[in-house]
Amino acid sequence: MSIGLDHIAEEIISSNHISAELFDKFDVKRGLRNKDGSGVLAGLSRVSSAIGSKKVEAETVPVDGQLTYRGVEIRDIIKRYEGGRRYCFEDASFFLLVGRYPTDTEIDSLKNLIRMNSSVPKSILENIIKGIPSRNVMNKFQTAVSALYAYDKDPEDLDPYGNFLKSVALLAKLPSILAWSYLAAFKPNALFVEPPSDLSIAETFLYILHEGRVPTKTESTILDLCLVLHAEHGGGNNSTFATRVVTSSESDIYSSIAAGIGGLKGPLHGSANKMVMEMMADIQKNVHDHTDMDELRSYLARLIKKDAFDRSGLIYGFGHAVYTISDPRALVLVEYAKQLAVEKGRDSELQFYFDIAREAPEVFRSIKGNGKVIAPNIDFYSGFVYDCLGIPEPIYTPIFGLGRATGWCAHRIEEIQTGKRIIRPAYKYV
Repeated sequence: MSIGLDHIAEEIISSNHISAELFDKFDVKRGLRNKDGSGVLAGLSRVSSAIGSKKVEAETVPVDGQLTYRGVEIRDIIKRYEGGRRYCFEDASFFLLVGRYPTDTEIDSLKNLIRMNSSVPKSILENIIKGIPSRNVMNKFQTAVSALYAYDKDPEDLDPYGNFLKSVALLAKLPSILAWSYLAAFKPNALFVEPPSDLSIAETFLYILHEGRVPTKTESTILDLCLVLHAEHGGGNNSTFATRVVTSSESDIYSSIAAGIGGLKGPLHGSANKMVMEMMADIQKNVHDHTDMDELRSYLARLIKKDAFDRSGLIYGFGHAVYTISDPRALVLVEYAKQLAVEKGRDSELQFYFDIAREAPEVFRSIKGNGKVIAPNIDFYSGFVYDCLGIPEPIYTPIFGLGRATGWCAHRIEEIQTGKRIIRPAYKYV
């Protein structure tokens, strides 16, 4: 239906378009990126570090990916949780928020604090999660987190310890908020169960999502580790930076975390594993003999040449803003994917992923001829893992948010304590 303003559509586009030449003329760091693709140094952090290259005589050289939480390699953190122990994510959350691992007494106190704060106000469940018509789980997630402000007796508190307590209270509610948001959007006749109080965050999420079915040890252990792998990734990623920007204005924790959710909701940040699953379905449909590497390479070439799937020219799940030779999170996750695939009888399907992981970088190099190094990132495997766990696609990105909320909270506390200046970059009028 016309409202009499349709004629201005092209004017809106033309008056808001700035040519690429002007960005070069004024040496603008578009997207806060340097010309070599690295991020502009905008702050300092003790929370984590992600490295995928190094400078050698003024040249950027790819290196094996390195991710550290509080200075500890992610592989060493994961080793701490080998043996199928519970509460991996809770332990890692304490580590990221406080800066050291908890003692046995402290982890017990943390679990009790989570239990005390796990209940989501009924009005948020009824009026927001069930009440708003949106079928987008991230939209419900963001709106519900914002609404929690109204139930906090001191929501504007900027004390670091106070924000630690608020962070734990928020993390305690997220499994229910996310699982209920999915059920409300896609299964309106589902059972909205209250979980037993002795479950971990990972177990709680799966229990509610599956409407009261207790998850197996393998399911809960692997999701627990996935949450640890997603918990943090440096201060420069879009959602974490959004959290720090809002925090720097001395806004409340709910507004800050809602900003992070908004950044993660965007398809350029948080939905890669969903796109991987859609792409893999397309490849499996069009590559008729999965053991024929020539046929596979031919179809991968078509993807890169924008002649297949969504014609974006992308092989989803490959390449990364930071990592080049390898994504350390993917190397960890793939080992658990192997175990899960065998248990679920899907090891031949996972082998097809491995074939693509081996062939895609070489096909990419042969077509592009620019020497750029790409490797599978965590999103290439995480969708497969979630699918094996019976987790539906609409909740893939929300799970990412469930894990990353810990990192957002840690960066918020750091920004409160040491930022002390509102983040305000400059924009030049042209």
